[in-house]
Amino acid sequence: MRLFQRENGIWYVEFGRGKKRSLGTRSKQEAIRTFNQLKREQIAGRLNIPSRKKILLSTFSKEYLEWCENNRSTETFKKARHCLKRLQEIIGDIYLYNISRKHLDDYVSHLLSWGISKVTINVHIRTLKSAFSKAVEWEYLEKNPFLGYKQLKVQQKPPRFLLPEEVEKIEEMIDDEMWIFIFRFFIYTGLRLGELVTIRWKDIDFNRDILTVRKSKNFQSRVIPLHPKLKSELMKYYQGKEEEKIVPYSKSYIEHKLKMYFRRAGFHDLRIHDLRHTFASLMVMNGVDLKTVQELLGHTSYKTTEIYAHLAPHHLQQAIKKFPL
Repeated sequence: MRLFQRENGIWYVEFGRGKKRSLGTRSKQEAIRTFNQLKREQIAGRLNIPSRKKILLSTFSKEYLEWCENNRSTETFKKARHCLKRLQEIIGDIYLYNISRKHLDDYVSHLLSWGISKVTINVHIRTLKSAFSKAVEWEYLEKNPFLGYKQLKVQQKPPRFLLPEEVEKIEEMIDDEMWIFIFRFFIYTGLRLGELVTIRWKDIDFNRDILTVRKSKNFQSRVIPLHPKLKSELMKYYQGKEEEKIVPYSKSYIEHKLKMYFRRAGFHDLRIHDLRHTFASLMVMNGVDLKTVQELLGHTSYKTTEIYAHLAPHHLQQAIKKFPL
C-alpha cells in the first residue's frame, strides 16, 4: 500500500493490483493522517479495498450526457451525444475499463472510411477525450485511455473573409430590412451562429454600449462593445421586452436565408462562419492587436486567433520581425 499525489494535486492510496482510492484532499498532512488510519485498518483486517467499478459504455454515456446537458453548451451536448453514440456503434457496448487507445484508432479509421473530414474527426477526438476525462474524475477509470492521442494533421487554410465592398454587394442583394439587420449583426460582432440565436434584449446595455454574450461555445461569458451603426439598428427594433430573443429564428432558417442572399450576390461557397472571419480579419487589417481580437471572439487559446496574424498591417509585421529572440 502506498501514498501518492497526482498531477491535479489530489492524494491517492494504491492498494496493489492497480486498485486505487482518492483521498479527496490536496493537503499532504491530511493525506498522511488518512493513510496511516487505512494502514491501521489493514492490520486489523477491517480495510475494505475497492474493486474496479464495472460500468458499461452505454451507462456512462447516459450519465455523462445528463451532466453535459446541465453544465455545458447545447452545441457541446449535441457533439458529445453524437460521438458517444458513434463510439458505441463501432466498438460495442463494452465495459469502460476495457476501452483502450486501439478502440479510438478503430473509431478514427471508420470515420475516415466514411469520408468524414479530418477537421471533423479532430472534433470527435477532442470530444471523446473530454468525456473520458470526466470518467476519470468520477473514478470510473484510473486514467483516460485517450489522453495524449494525437489529432490528425490538417493543412491550415487561411480564413475566408469579405472585403468592405463585398459586404456592400451582399447587402444590396438582401430585400428585407430584418435580414440586413441580421447580416450586419454578424459583421459587427463576430458572433457564432449558435451565440446569435441565444442573445436576448437584456444582454444589450444601451447606456454602456455593450453586448454580453452569455451562452458561448466555451461556456464563458464575454463582452463586445456595440458598434455605433449596430446600436442604431438595434434601437429600431427595441420594444422594451428584455426576455425576448433579438433574432426570433432558428439556426437552420438563418443559415438557409443568408446563404440564399450569398448566392444572389455570387458568393456560392460563403458560410455563416465566414462572417465571423470577416469581423476578425477587418479588425486585424485595421491595426487591432491579436490579443484584443482573441477577447472579442472568445477564443480560449491565442493560437486559434493566430490564423489572422498574416493580415496585420505591414508596419506591425515589421515590428514583429525586430523581436530579439
